[in-house]
Amino acid sequence: MRILPVVVGLGCIAAAAPAQQSYQPPAIKLLVLPLMAKTPTDSAMSVAVMDAARDKLGGMARSKVQVIPKPKLCEALKASDYPCDVLLDETQASQLARFLTVNAYTTGTLERSNGALGATIRVRDIGSSGMAALVSVSSPNPGTAASLGEGIANRLNNVVKAAEQARECVEARQKSQFPKALDAARKALVIEPNLPAAQMCVATVYEAQHMPLDSQLVAYQRASKGDSLNATAWENIAHIYQQKGDTLKAIDALTHELAGEPQNVQLRLGIVELLRQQHQYERGKALLDDWLSRNPADQRVEDFRLRICIEGGLSRCALDGFVRQYTADSSKGADSTFLKATLGAAQLVADTQQLLFFSHVAARHFPKSASFWKTLGAAFDLKGQRDSSLWAYKQSLGIDPNDISSTLLVAKAIVDGATYDTAKVNRLKGDTVALRQFRSAFADRVDSAKAFLDRALAANDSTQRLNAMVIMLTGGSKMAQAGAYDHAYPWLDQLLTVLTPKTPADTVGPRQQIRIQASFWYGLASLQTLAGPYSAMTKSKSCEQAKAINERIKRTKEAMDLGARVSPPFVAQLQAGLAKYQEAMLKVKQAFKCKNF
Repeated sequence: MRILPVVVGLGCIAAAAPAQQSYQPPAIKLLVLPLMAKTPTDSAMSVAVMDAARDKLGGMARSKVQVIPKPKLCEALKASDYPCDVLLDETQASQLARFLTVNAYTTGTLERSNGALGATIRVRDIGSSGMAALVSVSSPNPGTAASLGEGIANRLNNVVKAAEQARECVEARQKSQFPKALDAARKALVIEPNLPAAQMCVATVYEAQHMPLDSQLVAYQRASKGDSLNATAWENIAHIYQQKGDTLKAIDALTHELAGEPQNVQLRLGIVELLRQQHQYERGKALLDDWLSRNPADQRVEDFRLRICIEGGLSRCALDGFVRQYTADSSKGADSTFLKATLGAAQLVADTQQLLFFSHVAARHFPKSASFWKTLGAAFDLKGQRDSSLWAYKQSLGIDPNDISSTLLVAKAIVDGATYDTAKVNRLKGDTVALRQFRSAFADRVDSAKAFLDRALAANDSTQRLNAMVIMLTGGSKMAQAGAYDHAYPWLDQLLTVLTPKTPADTVGPRQQIRIQASFWYGLASLQTLAGPYSAMTKSKSCEQAKAINERIKRTKEAMDLGARVSPPFVAQLQAGLAKYQEAMLKVKQAFKCKNF
């Protein structure tokens, strides 16, 4: 966008007319500018329309307002290196209007639809003209520049006439001539029912007369109907709502005011602060996003946005803000507070990429922090990098060996990371030795978690003990499914031991659910590994060994009964096999003449 420079020497343009002329131009000056065309092809049409409107209005309102003629407008534009028929944006139009010292100027848009032309025109009041208004004018099909220009001139002429009465209202109110002021306002409103200047004058008269706030409010609301972007009207509406204690309606009014002054960053920040106080964080964020989309380098607004996001629990937004801060200043990687906030936000939105990145940053800057290593392990885990996850968790545990949570994380990483490759198993079916080695290697890996689980099972915290039981169930069942029953059996046997009900009430809840699953897998693993101990017992002819086997069979039967709900048909098959051992034990007892069971 090009900025209009100050042009030296144009003061002569507005020089006074020769003394011998009897005509004195009105003091109020209006600048009529071409409208922004909705489509580039209508730019020339916009210029033609407003040229027609300017000429027509200049003649119609000659006694009430001085419409800046096109030659003077072109001279000012050309002095600023602009072509005469340029379409100016809001900022450029404002600069030109203030340079030409006019009291009001027009902006707006031109649109064509099905052959018809339409214009939305906003008269901006910058010099107490009373002409602030927002009007729409259309021209029937076929639309022509002349017809639409004439319609615009007629509409603006009404605004000009009504504005004259609105200025009289203001003048009378300033002299405390309230009846006269209200009479002038009524005359203005007959011409232009919602003219903002007239309605606002009425409101100020009501205020001076100490009338109720609601009376003033209604007048300001009518003013906003005449110009929905009128900042003064909305500001006063907001002020009245604040006096009434209705903060949310005040915020709504201020938001309307901002729509008319989108570049007013102080107003925007004030609205967002009110929204923050009302815990309307999403609305506040949206207002700041709108500003940053056009002013991305505004660090003050960026920082405020981050505060809103953090305070409002808008984790995605907060994380994006942290990322932008780090990108702009990587030294923040040495700030543990910043890293904790960033990692927390990444975890809340499950952004594994940022979690892994900032976890690496944290571990690099704070290598003695068990917490940061633990977070890095979690990030690796989420990315499916099991070995890396286990490595990071072991780093954390090495820094704080007494941390049971890290102990559990190491155990879980080992168990979860152990994958039994069934495809490879199928390829090794014909090679029993290789298959046994493969199965044993898998079981050994799972078994390496046992030492960590034993520590967790001895923890004082019942939640940590429960978590250890869940991991132990996972590991035991994995080994049983892989056919490594000799490894699975001691895991599941220990698990059922620690799960032994302590009271009759300890047969419900999560412990019971673990107990049911563990019983199923224990029953399978016990039966599959019973032959060896049973054979050794029969050779020993020892009643002590016979008693131990008998108790194991009994324990296995109880486990199968409880675990049967997992898969009744399968457990029924297992129980049939176990029944043979039960029958055999009767013969063993008789043969060994055992009396200890």
